[in-house]
Amino acid sequence: MKRYLNLLWIVLPILFTAACVEEYSLDGNPPTEAEADFSFQPTAESNNILRFTAENDFFIMNWELGNGSSGRGKSVTGTYPLAGTYTVTLTVFNSGGSVSFSKEVTIDETDPLLLDKPIYNALTGGADAVAGKTWKVDAGRAGHFGVGPNPSGAGDFPEWYQAQANEKEGSGMYTDRYTFYLDGFNFNMETNGFVFLNGAQGSNFPGAFDPGVGDLSAPYEAPANLKWSMVEPEGTYPELTISQGGFLGYFAGGRTYQVINIEENELFLRFVDQANTELAWYIRLIPEDFDPGEEPDPDPEPVDPTIFTLQSLIGEGTKAWKLKPAAGAFGVGPAAGSDEYFPNGNDISGDRPCLFNDLFVFNENGVFSYDPQGDIYAESYMGTGSDGCQPAANLEGTGGAAWGPGVHTFSLTEATDTETAKITVTGTGAFIGLPKAFNGGEYSQGPPVANRAVTYDVIGYMNENGEEELKITIDITDNGSIFWTFVLIPDNG
Repeated sequence: MKRYLNLLWIVLPILFTAACVEEYSLDGNPPTEAEADFSFQPTAESNNILRFTAENDFFIMNWELGNGSSGRGKSVTGTYPLAGTYTVTLTVFNSGGSVSFSKEVTIDETDPLLLDKPIYNALTGGADAVAGKTWKVDAGRAGHFGVGPNPSGAGDFPEWYQAQANEKEGSGMYTDRYTFYLDGFNFNMETNGFVFLNGAQGSNFPGAFDPGVGDLSAPYEAPANLKWSMVEPEGTYPELTISQGGFLGYFAGGRTYQVINIEENELFLRFVDQANTELAWYIRLIPEDFDPGEEPDPDPEPVDPTIFTLQSLIGEGTKAWKLKPAAGAFGVGPAAGSDEYFPNGNDISGDRPCLFNDLFVFNENGVFSYDPQGDIYAESYMGTGSDGCQPAANLEGTGGAAWGPGVHTFSLTEATDTETAKITVTGTGAFIGLPKAFNGGEYSQGPPVANRAVTYDVIGYMNENGEEELKITIDITDNGSIFWTFVLIPDNG
């Protein structure tokens, strides 16, 4: 009901007196400050967690809580771990305009329990880290910096471009250091003289120049007394904000970062390009004193050259496989088998049933066929004009028509003592699991390359219960930084 009110003001003004609208202040005069008044009181959980409630009802009620977080609605909750005075502002809107009203909120004592949060401790080193925790860009790792679509397409990772190891040497990004303190939520940015920024931001940085590695660098000294804040909106990523004058790694106009992943030795961030909001940038940081060589990648599971054979793939002559309807069966991440970038441990089979009923059929004569069972999960690159589950027939006449039902060829390179098995499907539009992914890249639009061969590494077969689970992966970067992984099971239907 609420989402349609703006339209009602324009099209149906005579209905303002209707019962479903009367709960809001929709008269023709703008609200007054007195009407935007609000109250607040401590919650049972802590005197430092306050519940704010507006005195009146309005169509839109926006809150700025003075602690770096915001909210919307008649009632919101704000958390204030540190003693101090905070200015809370409520802005209300009706058909006549808007008004803001502010109050100062005083927190008498710091609540240490509210500071002892895993995400704060990972970022700052915790209460015992008096000198804070200093981070740097993970320059030696492929994919430490890159860009993808906004909103995200396949997942929250640099889908369109990933920088190679040390590719931006000389830009200033690799020499900058960023220190987070739990005490006072202080932040220090050490630029070592110059910083790396998006080309569209050059006019904001006097002396900006071409560093020879793309975009711009500029001389810059960050101001003192910078702060950081963290909010954790329900249902989405935590958001880390640096106060005016500070930023992390690469300046694209904003200072708020979505925390895609944070661990003791990794901080992976996403941020929207403010000059082109259709772009999202990504940057990966590690602690200054952390040597990635100290934590080698885990050894691959031992390869049994007899465990996956041609007969495993084709059965008694023909065998159909489909995605397993479970978490981890369809995803993308920084390593083979990982779905850290998407969907990060979530089971999406219920959201995309048309994807999990697709059949990938292998025959003894080397014929491979794709049967989508009448429907597909379409995305923009396929050219259907809309995303989501829809009839496979919608592909007809589009650039992605070849990704529909079809017959192709396949070959299997069986495992050796040192190499995993590999499945190669060949043909215009041939794929397993995801049409857009191929060795070394992803399609941004159709049509697919004619007669392209796509090879998948077999990294698992048979689960702990002795049941068939064919786990395959494909590197879309050719440098080992981004992998799609699929888990298939036989179709016994």
